[in-house]
Amino acid sequence: MAMLNIILLCIVLAGSLYIPQQMVDSESTQSKILTNLTTSDKTVNPLVVQVEQIKTIPNKIYVGEKFSINATVKNTGVYPVTFTANLCDSELYAIFDSKVEESLAPACKMMSEPVILNTGEKVIVQRISGLSGITYKALEEGQSSAKVILPFKINISKTETIDSLVGDKFNVTINPELST
Repeated sequence: MAMLNIILLCIVLAGSLYIPQQMVDSESTQSKILTNLTTSDKTVNPLVVQVEQIKTIPNKIYVGEKFSINATVKNTGVYPVTFTANLCDSELYAIFDSKVEESLAPACKMMSEPVILNTGEKVIVQRISGLSGITYKALEEGQSSAKVILPFKINISKTETIDSLVGDKFNVTINPELST
């Protein structure tokens, strides 16, 4: 009987040593997979989200004029993604060179439900100047370089998400000031 207890104790100890190692390996593998999902190296893995067709509103911008941005966002990954994409509180934003000024503007107080974009789906996302907390204003004539950015969450499961960003470069042509 004592020998049986010792054997059972050895089995339990051996099992408890094996299980945590298996869990660590499993977490490590999951971290590698999730890291690869958010990589920007297209040769390693496809992008999770793509930003396409970046435009300004209005299409033709003049010095001194305020404008907005919009882009088509497509989920090219295997998991659903979530972000805020309503006119009032869009998370889409752009970083411009010195030819465009960004200033804070009052944001509307309406809270929106996040957009859930499943694999293969796409949606137009807008950042309306003066309505969604940021105003873009053209300061100088010429070509302005910019990068549009959209924060989003990758929904791995109902309880697990990963915060990520997608961005893409674009140019804006700023025309001379309109004479009145």
